Amino acid sequence: MNGDALRRWRTVSRIYGAVVFVVVFWQYFAGGPGHLPVAVGVLAGLYAESWLWAGYLAGPARWFGLRAVGWVFGMGTPLRTSVDPRGVWQVRRIPVPVVRPLGLGGAASLTVRQLLSALLPFVGADALCALLLASAGGAFGRSAALGCLLAGGAPVLMAVTLRSAPGPGDQDGAVQEVTAVIQRDVAEARRLLDALPPGPAVRTLRMSVLLAEGRYRELVDAAAESAGEAADPAQQQLHARALAYLDETGEATDADREAFRTLYRAVRRAPREYRVGSDLPALSELAEGRPGLAIDEARAAASVGSAPLRRTMAHATLALAFHRAGRPAEARAALAAARECGPATARLEFLTDLLAEPAV
Repeated sequence: MNGDALRRWRTVSRIYGAVVFVVVFWQYFAGGPGHLPVAVGVLAGLYAESWLWAGYLAGPARWFGLRAVGWVFGMGTPLRTSVDPRGVWQVRRIPVPVVRPLGLGGAASLTVRQLLSALLPFVGADALCALLLASAGGAFGRSAALGCLLAGGAPVLMAVTLRSAPGPGDQDGAVQEVTAVIQRDVAEARRLLDALPPGPAVRTLRMSVLLAEGRYRELVDAAAESAGEAADPAQQQLHARALAYLDETGEATDADREAFRTLYRAVRRAPREYRVGSDLPALSELAEGRPGLAIDEARAAASVGSAPLRRTMAHATLALAFHRAGRPAEARAALAAARECGPATARLEFLTDLLAEPAV
């Protein structure tokens, strides 16, 4: 899901969530002394619908060209994230039996007729589930049925909202393959990437590969060329990190440092999905000469079970922060952790040489 699509869906979901909250709030207090069955019923309805939607996406929806681009298991912050050609698999820290899709694939490329065909079976199944819950009777049954019906509207709105987003095209599978490969082998990812035709997803992926290869100036120039286009949070993150890594090498100019500060302010307003596990807050603290605060930020980023490439960069930033704080043993330990959890990158080679020197 690209940045524009995510922002569009966030806006719609907040409005719909507010409407659902008002309805549920009214139902909760309308129960008077018997409000507990009403509250439990609403939660049961929401829970039943979440499993119904997940099951539909995992099975029948594929017949109509609708699928999940990834799955989240549990709640809370990510504990482990795996990326493979089939999508993203993420386990959260709170082990509750909740399964949610990370996003939808195929929605943007479906016609209106195809989208209706894909959604009608789910709407019918959701209505049937609500009837079954209502058969429990009493305040619990009525509230569970209402919760199921209200929750069932969110996936429908998501599919309709994302249909206006640019489609991934025929190269979607190839892009997913390169995304998965770069998590373990940068050189192989470069080989696969060079065979892909141009496109928005390929451009973002090319920037990721350039960052891993240590070609920071080339990445900054490429990002500057597309600066007039609609801002994409993923590309902004990559651009900002390239400027910070360029500064590490001593090749950044004053203009580069000012551009980093401007970009960092913009990235801080990006959706949370783009910021979780990012080492940008730590890089900002390092840029301001505060290695102690950078250590705290980098530790927090490294503790999140994000994708291997992002996590190894967070550990590398932690190593740099320890180095600048004059704590060489901890810096070497953080660098060793960076090598273990992600692919070999040019930045790890640079930091290996840097840590062999005394801190400045």
